[in-house]
Amino acid sequence: MKFSKVFSLLIFIIAAGAAYNADAAAPHLYANYISAHNINAMQHSIMTQAMQTFEGAAAAALSGHSKFIQKIQSEGQGNALDLYGRLPMYGTMHLYGEYGDDGSIDYDSKTKGRNGGDTYSRPTLNSMWLTWNHFDEDVKFKTYDVLDSDYDLIMFGFAGGEAQLGIGISEWGFFGGYTGGEQTNDFLNIEENGGYVGFYSGYNIQNFNLSFAINAGSLYNNAENIYGTDEYANMWAGAALNATYNISLDDTFTLQPGIYAGYTWIGSANYISASGDSIENQNFNILEITPSLRAIKHISKGWFGYIGVKYVLNYPHGGDVLANGVLLQGLDIDNYSEYGIGIEKSIDRFNVAIHLNRHDGGRYGWNGGFNLKYIF
Repeated sequence: MKFSKVFSLLIFIIAAGAAYNADAAAPHLYANYISAHNINAMQHSIMTQAMQTFEGAAAAALSGHSKFIQKIQSEGQGNALDLYGRLPMYGTMHLYGEYGDDGSIDYDSKTKGRNGGDTYSRPTLNSMWLTWNHFDEDVKFKTYDVLDSDYDLIMFGFAGGEAQLGIGISEWGFFGGYTGGEQTNDFLNIEENGGYVGFYSGYNIQNFNLSFAINAGSLYNNAENIYGTDEYANMWAGAALNATYNISLDDTFTLQPGIYAGYTWIGSANYISASGDSIENQNFNILEITPSLRAIKHISKGWFGYIGVKYVLNYPHGGDVLANGVLLQGLDIDNYSEYGIGIEKSIDRFNVAIHLNRHDGGRYGWNGGFNLKYIF
């Protein structure tokens, strides 16, 4: 074998060994991969929680039951209040089915509601809400040790502009919040703190709901490792679309299939690690597709319960990390399923909902929280 070929082979082996050693001996260099994937998981919860304020369990169930409510009233079988309880939105047309033969909605501000003759007018702001979610789960990357992920999401928002648009009802809202927590394994302890703001809009045509949301945020990270503490920041921006359809099986039970699609761009800062390595983080682009199914049951007097299942499919692109110019092997994470239960109750103008979910797959563990909504 010629000397040049031997020399080239030797250089290749040395370079490959250097890249391998960077991967194997310096797991703290993967911190940005980890925080980026966590942002994507947070995005799913942020967007779905914001959009569901327009499409809660009670609203979904009652919009699907409009025909049953009309039947109860017209046949003199009793008042819908006796069946569904006094909901804060009692008397609003898009929940209680004031639909014409052509599918249009009688939504004039002078129209009398079903609450005994009071008029209903559309306020500039129709609701405000507060949401808290806690996550305690393990994140399982394919070529990296499992991380214990423990974090919180807090959101505040308000909605307004409820109006007839064509044969449906539209609504818009703004939201913002805080996220914080940590991810830990034998090599790293990443503390994360950040905030975000966003906008959402919803559109309801009888049993069909379509919601759209955009947001942007930033996350500040402290990654403790055997060499010290690395500090770096992430920025993100995203958009999501959610479509559901309510299928009423009887006057108390609704099935709600749906599909969620979200895109998140994650920008990452470069930094010099505590070990002296120069870390160059390229931007992530992550697409998520999530089919879902919920079963919503009216229990009694305004109490609603639901069970749901969804499957989260992620398609990441980009996000390469270079340590001292050497490309590190990327961290991939499996898709995961989510299934859970929830309960919702309206008291006067307040609506309270709590939920508990389980993740299995690339992320496995528990999350839960509550939503408190006030309707003007």
